Amino acid sequence: MALLHLTARPDSSTQLPPSVARVAARTRLSAELLAAILEVDGRTRASLDDIERADALAERLLVRRGHRRRAGAPTPAAVADVHGARRSA
Repeated sequence: MALLHLTARPDSSTQLPPSVARVAARTRLSAELLAAILEVDGRTRASLDDIERADALAERLLVRRGHRRRAGAPTPAAVADVHGARRSA
């Protein structure tokens, strides 16, 4: 039950404490990366190494995202939005 709470996305009326939000974001990203690893490899079962790799990648990606935000650099999502707006214009 607690894991469900951490991985569920809060609605706009509920804000998680920053430390909990970071753990939740890392958990979601780690799960997505693990699914991608398994899909690319054509496997249905994950090894402990796969899980650890996905978690390490999630942590690194979130750290890099934080560095970009602090530096004022646009995030990949913001760049995609700009390019998407140009295509539709």
